[in-house]
Amino acid sequence: MLFLTGIIRKPAINLYWSTDPLYSTPLFGAIMSRNRFQLLLKFLHFNDNAKMPGAHDPSPDKLFKVRPLLDHLGEKFGEVYALSCNISIDESLLLWKGRLGFKQYIPLKGARFGIKCFMLCEDSGYTFKFKIYTGKENVPPPAGALSVSERVVADLMEPLLDKGYHLYIDNWYTSIPLLKFLFDHSTLACGTIRSKS
Repeated sequence: MLFLTGIIRKPAINLYWSTDPLYSTPLFGAIMSRNRFQLLLKFLHFNDNAKMPGAHDPSPDKLFKVRPLLDHLGEKFGEVYALSCNISIDESLLLWKGRLGFKQYIPLKGARFGIKCFMLCEDSGYTFKFKIYTGKENVPPPAGALSVSERVVADLMEPLLDKGYHLYIDNWYTSIPLLKFLFDHSTLACGTIRSKS
């Protein structure tokens, strides 16, 4: 099994601590012993595997194993910083070259393969809230509900609605129903819109 760590690649984990001149990288041993690293790797868990939904669950959480970590980060991002009035929503591609069921290929991005993440950011660049895209949802929305892109905006904006923020979005998100929804919740929005042809 090939184990990747940054730009240094070795065919086995224990070789990162090897003293053989062919494989020697003293930095790893200076930071942590091999045995401690392997112990941490063995027991590092963010969720209880016994509570993991079955493979035949109609809407499995593909991020179940890291869900508590993601929820904690999302909560802390919102607590430690007061946003300015101007915010934006867009997608970002987090570089990922390993195997993953929901890995995306977007040729126009710098890192073409990765994990697609919808992010609500302040004009300074601070990420206030994020949502990782794990694939198409199996549950259809109720009739008259918001579309997929509109629901992304509604979900990310939920804690900020009715507080007078100004949202900037691109044409994938922008629609008349979404702008009306935001306006009804005291949120001004600006974005390009695609013409129906």
